[in-house]
Amino acid sequence: MSISDAADTQQLNLGQTEPAAAQCPVYPWCADTGNHTMHTTAYVEAPTPDGYGDCVLPANVMAEDGPDGVDLSVGFLDLNLTADQTRGRVAELHRHLDAVAALADIVDGRAPLEPGTETYSVSAAGATGDLISSEIYHLDGPKHGEPTARLAVFGQPGADADLDVAGADRLTADLEEFLPRLRAQRNHLAAILGAGDGGSVRAVDGTPGHYPWCNTSACVTHEYEERDGGGSYIEHAGHQTAITLADGGYPEDAITITVGLGHDEAFTSGTQAQLTVGDLNALAFNPAGVDKLIGQLDTLTSALRTMRGQMDSEARQ
Repeated sequence: MSISDAADTQQLNLGQTEPAAAQCPVYPWCADTGNHTMHTTAYVEAPTPDGYGDCVLPANVMAEDGPDGVDLSVGFLDLNLTADQTRGRVAELHRHLDAVAALADIVDGRAPLEPGTETYSVSAAGATGDLISSEIYHLDGPKHGEPTARLAVFGQPGADADLDVAGADRLTADLEEFLPRLRAQRNHLAAILGAGDGGSVRAVDGTPGHYPWCNTSACVTHEYEERDGGGSYIEHAGHQTAITLADGGYPEDAITITVGLGHDEAFTSGTQAQLTVGDLNALAFNPAGVDKLIGQLDTLTSALRTMRGQMDSEARQ
């Protein structure tokens, strides 16, 4: 081969495109290429950056081989979450965004939501009627054991619409405004039925009733004194879940943690989750407190998983 031929060959090789890195052979959703042991998707980011231009609420799926098999989780809010935990956190954020939207309503001077009296509807350009509506209604003669109120969700008969892109965008925006109103109605219905922020549960005949979660054998009915007007109320108690933590040492050093639902109708605090650690006084959490507790326990569990992986590490020389 002459020097000129060798130069031509070298130029041809330099001009060739590098071969594409091999796609992940393990997971079709994995965005990593080449040799890797940590599998991840591309990040999902909120479309609106913060005031510094940084992305907010990034999340992705991660999978890594561990001592107990594949650890598959969603990386979100600096936590490794299961599917159910992720959906729970998203539900929390929905409620937060509803509250933020309510702040915008205050700025605009709009009246607050009235889920108990209003009917909320969503239509679309060119639609023959409301595509979806919701309202709370009370049953005139409910059967024994049935709820006394329901949330009706319905559309107008024959309502339909053929949408262009702009119409689909408008309908999507209207549905996003509809969802917090639907959630507000749901919460109002729960309060009406005594499953929300207090109130007592009553059967159709007006006698004290129980919650679906009640352990009726543990519920206690109390009688008011005649001087207080008479009548009765129930101290509701749910089934308890208990775990015992022990390190294999002395049995008397074991720690038992117990949780269960309770609601004393003599007070207005509503249904609470009661947590007891050993012989310490019980802690009572309202719904917001339970949400915070779940997040704290998720953080603890995530830290324990990390520590468990670190326990197999070898000491550096």
